[in-house]
Amino acid sequence: MYELIIIGAGPAGMTAAVYAARKKLDTLLLSKELGGQPIWTLGIENYMGYQFIEGPELMHKFEEQVKQFPIEVKTGDGAVSISRLDGGFEVRTEKGKTYQGKAAIIATGKRPRPLNVPGEERLKGRGVTYCAICDGPLFEGMRVAIIGGGNSALEATDDMIKIADHVYLVSLTPLTGDQVLIDKVKGAANLTIFTEHETLEIAGDNFVS
Repeated sequence: MYELIIIGAGPAGMTAAVYAARKKLDTLLLSKELGGQPIWTLGIENYMGYQFIEGPELMHKFEEQVKQFPIEVKTGDGAVSISRLDGGFEVRTEKGKTYQGKAAIIATGKRPRPLNVPGEERLKGRGVTYCAICDGPLFEGMRVAIIGGGNSALEATDDMIKIADHVYLVSLTPLTGDQVLIDKVKGAANLTIFTEHETLEIAGDNFVS
């Protein structure tokens, strides 16, 4: 039985592992992959100590720091359940393995929230995407709609106005992202912003239209 099992190896999980190792806890870091969401982030401008750093580069630095300590790291097999036992917890993975620990930290990060509108699921991968960094270059020269009004939507907008023919930013609320991001995109000639508009449907036959 480990003293601590950490589920998730993004920034939070890896930081927790380093703190645990410094306290000499027998720790297991369990995750499908190292790096979490920043792996898919091209540029990070709000991490103290770096005026600009790419997400994968920053996560590589996290990984190097984790490797300085005797932390057992298991990747390629994500957790699917966690249950209580006498004196601790049991974690079961996708491959059917089980691990036991006296304590557990769940640092599994976040996933994109679907709109749950008609057409979204059917057109996923055919014009509907949740990662501007990953898939944005596929839409170069096209008209693109970005749904949302927070930092993620504004960062995606900043990426896409550089390569798309025109970008429509559609937000259910007034823009809620950081003012510095709003200022960065709002003057773009190829950007139209619709606030307090609800997305009702994503249309298209074989591809988003």
